[in-house]
Amino acid sequence: MANRSSSEKIGLRPLLIYAQAQTGLNLCVTLIGLHLLYFYSDRMGLSPSLAGLAFFLALVLDAVTDPLVGNISDRARFKSGRRRPFFFAAIPMAVCYYLLLSPPRLHAGLFVWFFGFYFLMLTSRKIYETAYSALMPELTLDYDERTKLSTFRMLLGTVGDISGALLPFAATYLFARGTDFKVTGAICAVVVAGGAMLAYTGLRERAEFSTLERSKLWASIKSIGGNRPFIILLIATTLAIMAINIPTVLIRFLAKYWYRDENAAARWLIAYFAGSVISYPFWFRITVRFEKKPAFVVAMVCNAMGSLLFMMMTPQSTVALYLLMAFTGFSAIGIWVTQMSASADVIEWDEERTGQRQEGAYGGITSMSIKLAVAVTLLMVGPVLSWVGYKPGGGGITPAAGEHLRALFALGPAAIYLLSALVFSRYPITRESHRAMRDRLAARSAAAEAEKSKATA
Repeated sequence: MANRSSSEKIGLRPLLIYAQAQTGLNLCVTLIGLHLLYFYSDRMGLSPSLAGLAFFLALVLDAVTDPLVGNISDRARFKSGRRRPFFFAAIPMAVCYYLLLSPPRLHAGLFVWFFGFYFLMLTSRKIYETAYSALMPELTLDYDERTKLSTFRMLLGTVGDISGALLPFAATYLFARGTDFKVTGAICAVVVAGGAMLAYTGLRERAEFSTLERSKLWASIKSIGGNRPFIILLIATTLAIMAINIPTVLIRFLAKYWYRDENAAARWLIAYFAGSVISYPFWFRITVRFEKKPAFVVAMVCNAMGSLLFMMMTPQSTVALYLLMAFTGFSAIGIWVTQMSASADVIEWDEERTGQRQEGAYGGITSMSIKLAVAVTLLMVGPVLSWVGYKPGGGGITPAAGEHLRALFALGPAAIYLLSALVFSRYPITRESHRAMRDRLAARSAAAEAEKSKATA
């Protein structure tokens, strides 16, 4: 194992302040992924095909400007830093999020309300999240410290995931059926805006990165296109998002129409997140000991196994279903611990070749790809729900349609997970190669400083 530079060790306080902001982001995205299609279709009566179309249009229209926002973050120069001022976009994000979960009783206008506030929420979220993610590689340059930072970030993100998954169930139990999602939206708004403001006031940016040469958008995109490790990571991540998103949006439908118990989704999610929480020490240790590539591949294979095992379940397999959900949650964390850590390492690969640090541009491209992956899966899932016989507004489906729903829940994701593992098996950056990269960059920086000193002498 390479020795860590003591100057690059990140303290507990900035680590926690940075990581806690992920709680609000995950809270919002998990609630949308698990409950929004169900809410607008089963509660509000919107056709799942129209709901899927609203998701698709908003995500695609929002995604096309992600690289631009990333480039703006890289080029910004404020007294308080080039990243943190964008954290204030969490405030309009919070307002739009509340309105998205508080639609009036509309008929023809429900699609427009859904699309409009979802798009506005995505846009403000993008401005905040792109800068937030771009700040991570700047907090520490150490290969293993980044794994530590990404582990804590994902751990507190899992707190948000758990809250986003279970909060609507708790609100339904505590409040009237017509107000439960409004209360949920208000809580999410406060958490995401509060987390962003805490990160803004509690973190400091490294001044040296603000003095580097700044790329224009097209030049930045061209250099990203030539970054082989990033392209491999991007494709593998996009596939993983597609695999995760399919069962995410279907789990409430599966519980209600295959398992015949709508509340089972909450219990399954508790088991899933129990597996997630206990997995962090395992994935941190395996990633540090055996490198990021094998850890990611193992995680993807485990996720594929979990999906395939679901085809062996029946509605009577109560205990087995809980155990399988816990195993799936355990496996899922391995994807994100390695992915977030590796996404920081590809920045140095680019810097060595271009002389620039473009965290925002890379974050923007990644965000765009993730949104397009989610958009495609939601565009497909909505019509498939209608095709198998689902009727919006709480109508039932036949047992055969329930079995088709289960196959969609399990087989599609399994195939995509395995494809993602195959792609990432080509990832070239190791601990030793990253340390050598940092050494070359440090030597180049020292030589540039020496030339500058000689010229001014």
